[in-house]
Amino acid sequence: MAGYEVDGMDVLAVNTLAKEAVARARAGEGPTLIEALTYRFRGHSLADPDELRDPAEKEFWGKRDPIKKFAAYMTEKNLASAAELKEIDNKITALIDEAVKFAESSPEPSPSDLHRYIFAED
Repeated sequence: MAGYEVDGMDVLAVNTLAKEAVARARAGEGPTLIEALTYRFRGHSLADPDELRDPAEKEFWGKRDPIKKFAAYMTEKNLASAAELKEIDNKITALIDEAVKFAESSPEPSPSDLHRYIFAED
């Protein structure tokens, strides 16, 4: 199987490699393994305050934030204005807030469903 490593902090590089992988698959050349190397900006969980990493390390990687870098690229190339990107961000935030509200207001699943959705059902 073809395998490639890509800078996962570079949206355009990931997009380019993903397109190549899709083209390979559609041409019948099989699957592609893509290892996207990234940096975790937060602790492993809500219980992890992430106090052990050097602040300089976090600052270094923060400058490579793929979302901020791609937003800058979009505005530099006049593909989107800062206002349009802010509107997209607001829509995403609203969608997430709605999903959290739905989840928190939904009833707990029945214990009888504990083993459902593990295997295909008839």
